[in-house]
Amino acid sequence: MDMSNDDFKKILNEAIKPLSDAQEEFRKDLSGVKEDLSGVKEDLSGVKEDQADLRRIIEERVLPPLVYIETTVKSYADRYVINEDHIGRLDKRLKKVEDNLGIQPAQELTIPSFD
Repeated sequence: MDMSNDDFKKILNEAIKPLSDAQEEFRKDLSGVKEDLSGVKEDLSGVKEDQADLRRIIEERVLPPLVYIETTVKSYADRYVINEDHIGRLDKRLKKVEDNLGIQPAQELTIPSFD
């Protein structure tokens, strides 16, 4: 049996028809996805603007006071260590004088140990 080009095209078109139909459905679905993505893109631009505003607020309004607080707390910690050392040295001197003079201070007047 001899097959002509037209017969071959008919058979081929019938065989490919389900694939073509599925491809067309896929294209329709894909165009719907593209429309949905365009809405998401617009939403993301709003998110990016909000993120830029938040970053500016953090850099201009939050970080400077935070740096000031950190610096202040650090200086208080340094002073605490220095004062603790000074108090320890003064207590040592005072005990030596009290021992030499035979003075027994009341319990509420003694300096508690930091250790």
